[in-house]
Amino acid sequence: MTDKRGKQKVLIVGSSHTGAFYTARERIKTGFPGLEVSYFGMPGRTFSEALFEHGVLGAADAKARKLAWMDRPEIDFAPFSLIIQVGERFTLNHVMRLMAFHDVLEEAERSGRAPISTAALTAFLTSMVQSRVDHIVDRFGADKRYCILPAPYPLARSTTPGPKHEYGLTALSQRGFADQWMTHYEAIITERMQAAGLDVFLQPHETRAGQFMTQDRYARPGTDIAAPEGQVDHRHMNSDYGWQVFCAIAEHRLGLTPEGDALSTQQKMTG
Repeated sequence: MTDKRGKQKVLIVGSSHTGAFYTARERIKTGFPGLEVSYFGMPGRTFSEALFEHGVLGAADAKARKLAWMDRPEIDFAPFSLIIQVGERFTLNHVMRLMAFHDVLEEAERSGRAPISTAALTAFLTSMVQSRVDHIVDRFGADKRYCILPAPYPLARSTTPGPKHEYGLTALSQRGFADQWMTHYEAIITERMQAAGLDVFLQPHETRAGQFMTQDRYARPGTDIAAPEGQVDHRHMNSDYGWQVFCAIAEHRLGLTPEGDALSTQQKMTG
């Protein structure tokens, strides 16, 4: 759908991971002048408990915690031709621990951990992913306008001991088969989402730092382990990440690339 100026209307909605896109809003506005992009985000728990009724999403509790930049209590999905839902994790923590703390029988690597067969591990992964796909469909329906963007993988620095240390990710990064099982896990996500009639856009490879990790250059300022403990954050990304991923989705769903100076910026970021 388009607004009165003929601009195509896009909504970015989801958990606190919408913040990476909101902080890139001026670049997005300049680089994609034919789009009218709206942003609607909630803290994770508030988003998971939010009510979606008659195409309108709003917090279940008016007193629920809000993101600092939010300026509205609810959003109607009706006017938008593309709805990018941000922040679904597809049980990532459980997946990483399941892989990290078992020896896969068909893999050569042995660590003395409990064994699991490839068939069993695949079945577990498929079941966990399917539970999240079912949740999305039950909650929002299988609308062709949707593009589901999983939450970014934690920053590579999160494997360093200290505040917000990602213990499961650290253990998994030491397993030789992690890369191929990440590929298998993501293939399951894609297949199960497609079977449900939903489009999923996986994290672009140029933003990654190996298996299940994001490059540290996408960290938000003042959030590394030198920051006060309450401000350390290895999971939420900066505006560069929001910009780069939006460009990738715009090309994937709309066939659009950024215009003018924004195009050269994007080319430098992607190499």
